[in-house]
Amino acid sequence: MTRRVTRRRALAVIAALLGLLAGLLVLPPLAAGQEQRIEVELTEFSITPNSITVTAGEPVTFVVSNTGGAPHNLEFELEAQGLEQLLFDTNLQPGETREATVTFDTPGEWVMYCPVGNHRAQGMEGRLIVQAAGTPTPTTAPAATPTPAATPTPAATPTAAATPAPAMTPTPAATPTAAPARTPTATPMPQVAPPTGGGTGSGPAELFIAGLLALGLVGVLAGLAARRRAA
Repeated sequence: MTRRVTRRRALAVIAALLGLLAGLLVLPPLAAGQEQRIEVELTEFSITPNSITVTAGEPVTFVVSNTGGAPHNLEFELEAQGLEQLLFDTNLQPGETREATVTFDTPGEWVMYCPVGNHRAQGMEGRLIVQAAGTPTPTTAPAATPTPAATPTPAATPTAAATPAPAMTPTPAATPTAAPARTPTATPMPQVAPPTGGGTGSGPAELFIAGLLALGLVGVLAGLAARRRAA
């Protein structure tokens, strides 16, 4: 008897768990109108992100940070409908962060920009796309980055054969310059001045003859002298 009661209780517990699980599986999805939070960064001179998509009729909370060095603000405008929505009553100072919740009821492509000074003209502008309720938000797949075609490696330019250096022309040996032969200078023989005699000078033959005559004359004189002595 006790075992039967235990089994019934166990079956009842199992049935309750199955019923609870089935109820969870058929719960309706979250109701529309759930708040959406979007972080926005303002600086000189850009809005990040510069394109935002929201659903019409649903509240959107913007968390805006001024990371620049000048005051900024954020305004939305649907020019075709003449609609404008300034996010903050006063400008955000450098380093300041604020939140503001806005509900856009009119679908369309709004312009968002910084209304301070000429910041919009300097590039602080983006777009806000407000979709009608029930329009699925398109998931934009990032465009595939085309793989750059491999740049063909240019064939190596054959290196021109090295031009052989011109053979060194041997420098001709210096031809020894023969010293000019010295022309022997004839030494002039000393000239013997002819004896001064008041007439024409006598040659050697004449002197020889004169000597002989003198010797003969001496011999004659000696002979005469000898004869005289003998007489």
